[in-house]
Amino acid sequence: MTMLRFRLLLALAMACALPLYAQEPVAHESDSFLDPQAGTTESELVTRALAQNPTLAAVRQEIEMARGGVTQARLRKNPSLNVGGLQEIDGQDNRVSIGGALPLELFGRRARRTEVAERKLDATRESVADRQRLLTGEVGTRFGETLAAVRNLNFVEQLLQINHDFLKLMQDRVREGSTASLDADEVRVEVGRIDALRIDYQTKAEVALLRLKEVTGIQPDEILRLRGSLDQPKISVDRNQLLQIALAHRPDLAAQRANEAVAVAELRQQQAEAKPDATVSASYERPNSGFSQRAYDAAGNLSPIRQTFNYAVAGIEIALPAFNRNQGAIAADAAAVDAARSRIAAAGLAVRSEVAQNQVRYQGAQARVAAYGSSVREQASRNLEVVRQIYSYGRITLLDVITEQRRYIDIETGYTDVLLDAYIARVALEQAIGATLR
Repeated sequence: MTMLRFRLLLALAMACALPLYAQEPVAHESDSFLDPQAGTTESELVTRALAQNPTLAAVRQEIEMARGGVTQARLRKNPSLNVGGLQEIDGQDNRVSIGGALPLELFGRRARRTEVAERKLDATRESVADRQRLLTGEVGTRFGETLAAVRNLNFVEQLLQINHDFLKLMQDRVREGSTASLDADEVRVEVGRIDALRIDYQTKAEVALLRLKEVTGIQPDEILRLRGSLDQPKISVDRNQLLQIALAHRPDLAAQRANEAVAVAELRQQQAEAKPDATVSASYERPNSGFSQRAYDAAGNLSPIRQTFNYAVAGIEIALPAFNRNQGAIAADAAAVDAARSRIAAAGLAVRSEVAQNQVRYQGAQARVAAYGSSVREQASRNLEVVRQIYSYGRITLLDVITEQRRYIDIETGYTDVLLDAYIARVALEQAIGATLR
């Protein structure tokens, strides 16, 4: 940017053959977005987002919920206590009983229930890991968008300063009578147009930074300056190697495998529930009963006929799956296992396709960056210098210079778009393989 500004100012000086009288310098708002020394890098923002993004924090609670489900599944079923009594109305007969029952959970019912909960916990962890993968990619994308907006803002600010200086020279020449006032008016219009473009890019940079703060979990009023560049070193990628990394690291694919394990565990649980179960019980009863007649006791005295008894009762209750053997649930879970396996195959195909597409996109973006940077931009800069020199000889009009300058603006901002596409392509490729390319 500095060399470009020097060359343009030199061309302007040659065109006007007058000393340079710079107006009040244009404020460089782009400097408030960047800090090459103490700014925050993309990787630091990703770490911060994973630690404090509120949406991700809410999703992480699903792990705690699943962990609670495992704790609950491991618990034995509670025993039951029965206490009762019986009293004859208008009589003296009564009975008191106390007993308890304990479910046995035969054929590994508790183990199968625990297995289902543990597999659900595994699936939840992989699902949260996939959310983290997507969040990492979103932070990288918005980081690149912010850098692109700031780059355009910085370019337009420098160009605006150059045109301000040019307008000052033209106004001086108009006062001296060596240039028509129409030329100064045309430059003034161009300065206003570039200033409007600067405002637009400044707004886009501010909005991009706010979007980056949002996804990172940073408050909008917190000061954030970035450290990074859209210019990224080219990385050699091999499709087979990328695919191996993706199949080993993609958490969404691991989540599908975990869902299959959940379906298998639920099938085994239904099969265990279809087998007989038993509940053992024991109780103590103390009846007190008699008759209204009297009888002689052992001493030969007449006494009421009444006696208190003590009984100990034990038993076992067996649930027999004679009719309901979970036939429908077992069939449904068997179908769920097949569906889960099909989803694994579909996810694997999607991963392969995503890796291939993003590899092609990344390589194409890098090729466009190379083509733009090595020939297009340099030629556009030289063309603008040549046009300004020809204007200084009076062979073309000022409108030709302005037209060439606008073409140069389009090329520079277009190069920013190419750099951004390459940056986002790198982020998308890393997201596709579930790992960092460094």
